[in-house]
Amino acid sequence: MKLIFEVVFLFIVIYFSYHYIILITKMKKTALIPSGKIDLSAVRKFPQKASDSPVISKNKLGLTMYAVMLVFLIAMFIFAKYNMKFSWTYLYLLFIPLINAKDLLNVFAVYDDGFISGSRFVPWKSLKSFHFKKIDLNHKYYGFSSEVNEGCELILKTKMSSHSLVVTEEEMKEKLVRVLEEKAKTT
Repeated sequence: MKLIFEVVFLFIVIYFSYHYIILITKMKKTALIPSGKIDLSAVRKFPQKASDSPVISKNKLGLTMYAVMLVFLIAMFIFAKYNMKFSWTYLYLLFIPLINAKDLLNVFAVYDDGFISGSRFVPWKSLKSFHFKKIDLNHKYYGFSSEVNEGCELILKTKMSSHSLVVTEEEMKEKLVRVLEEKAKTT
């Protein structure tokens, strides 16, 4: 039983480490969207503030926190492996911060081969559908700012989850629709 816990734990750590490495390699490339400060202010991962630029230098704190969580998990695994009194069932509670790490970065960027939403890179082949939802009086994001109140929410559905962001400008909405429809046709 202990061997099964160890193997599952290692698979989960490898999975999150792989996604972290993919995220860093994608952030080193130039994004299609956003292409400037105007685009950054028109797309929001969180309705409270505009998105950060999808480069490593602007997201050092979030990327460092993600790496520290991974190193902490590995250190706890090693500690648990050599400490006989440690219960393996408690080790899985340490994954709670990693599960919520998808919102660690305030980033949305579109690339040739996929998009970054928060701290997750999603390839185009995983995108199932997308749709826009107008932000009105009954919407959960209504009231954060006047720009958000006049915008819409973009919901990107993937195989395993969904990603949402706020689009405050009509030009950005049209640009995203063009890119998303083009990428949906090619995959």
